[in-house]
Amino acid sequence: MTCERDVGTFEEPVTVLLSSDKVSVSSTREAAEMVLYRWPIGETARRIQARMACMMVLGGGSSPDVARVAFLSAAKEAKILNA
Repeated sequence: MTCERDVGTFEEPVTVLLSSDKVSVSSTREAAEMVLYRWPIGETARRIQARMACMMVLGGGSSPDVARVAFLSAAKEAKILNA
């Protein structure tokens, strides 16, 4: 049985830097929560794409890779990606 937390798990986590906090994002749900509630910059096309990609995955319409790629792009734009 798969628990809800396992839905949309990324093959490789994405690490971002928020203020002085390093955060490892390892699932679509975590990415969605970050894009919705903890994003350091305002609304941009990449942020909207990341949010929509996460919703598609959580709704069962896409693979987690789609959300991960969109989240990576938005994190690069926001300059929070920990390279």
